[in-house]
Amino acid sequence: MKTNRDTSLPRFLGIDYGERNIGLALGHNNLTMPIKTVSNKTDRDAIFEINKVIIENKVGNIVIGIPLTAEGKETKESLIVRRFAKNLKTITKRPVIFQNEFGTSKNALKEAISLDVSQKKRRANDHLAATLILKTFFEENSVDTK
Repeated sequence: MKTNRDTSLPRFLGIDYGERNIGLALGHNNLTMPIKTVSNKTDRDAIFEINKVIIENKVGNIVIGIPLTAEGKETKESLIVRRFAKNLKTITKRPVIFQNEFGTSKNALKEAISLDVSQKKRRANDHLAATLILKTFFEENSVDTK
């Protein structure tokens, strides 16, 4: 998959968009790391918080999970994510790349269980899902960020 990327700032921000919370992860040189989860009470506030993370971490590209079906078809949620991504791109002035996120929340939960994360903390695994979205993007696109 060919993507429009900004190569002047090699870091990537992975995003797992949710109606309540948005998970963030940072990626560089094909390594990924969960950063934080931001509240999504309003898209405007969430975008402001995400933009701060982008500036602080010198992020050049945004990879956002898009919830497609197993067959790769659009869903009601994917249209909401696309609208959010359009606003995010306008504010941050960074390219937004979509990555199919089918199954990432379930995999993030499995990973949290395997790491012996408490049930209470498992509910907020959005940043882990963002890490998996970014990791999948790197694997599928052989991204060289050097």
